[in-house]
Amino acid sequence: MTCRYCGQEVKSRGQRLHSSYSEKCKASPNAKHVALATGTECVYCGEPVKVSGQALRSKYSDRCPSSPTGKHALQ
Repeated sequence: MTCRYCGQEVKSRGQRLHSSYSEKCKASPNAKHVALATGTECVYCGEPVKVSGQALRSKYSDRCPSSPTGKHALQ
């Protein structure tokens, strides 16, 4: 996955995105990496998500600790 703001390659570790340099993104307004949308993974935490009712849910939870709204997002 690639960060939308800094362009670095990012990977999901725990429930956050990390580059090979740091978990903080200097180009992002909230200092967090945000992945480019793939349509299958949350852009904030990088976990695969599925539609469950009217919400997106990862295998861990329907809450995303990396998201500003607390919800997973595909775009």
